[in-house]
Amino acid sequence: MSPQGSILEVVVEKLSRVPNTAEVDMHDVIDTTLLFREVQQFRQLWIWGVLACSSLSALYAALMPFFLKDSWSENVVVNIILIGFGLIFGIFFPILFYTTKLVTEVRSDGLYLSFYPLLFHRIKIPFETVVNCEVTTYHPLRDYGGWGIRYGSNAKAFNVSGDRGVLLELTNGDRILIGSHQPEQLASLLKLAR
Repeated sequence: MSPQGSILEVVVEKLSRVPNTAEVDMHDVIDTTLLFREVQQFRQLWIWGVLACSSLSALYAALMPFFLKDSWSENVVVNIILIGFGLIFGIFFPILFYTTKLVTEVRSDGLYLSFYPLLFHRIKIPFETVVNCEVTTYHPLRDYGGWGIRYGSNAKAFNVSGDRGVLLELTNGDRILIGSHQPEQLASLLKLAR
């Protein structure tokens, strides 16, 4: 075997030992020291105004079949679709928005992100995989197409509200934006931990 081949194998083996991110089950207990925790939820009035209007419209559409004089046997499929539409958009989506939360934790062994209930696991980013982190101001709609777990041309974003956050560069070249109401504190802790 050539010397280059053995060097390449050693490098690949070392890189494979240090993952850039890992998935941690939501129910696993993490026995490390918590240094920072931020919980963000969708609580903007304009979102709830839009959601209330669409939910009330969907519920109205779902209740319409019960008040129309036409018999159920003539419009069974349409009535079932209207009721399903009302249940999904009138009840399920508001509950989903209300319970969704972005949890950012800095622990002694890495950065943890969870976006419950949209992600069924936590994302762990070990400190040794973070090359750079900086506080940044961004435009959620223009740069990432909105809020939530978004993919922009610049980075993958985890955000709930606001326009400030911390942009991470990882050893594999990936960039992750984490929206935060305390970006300076989050960035300084990550820099200290590195």
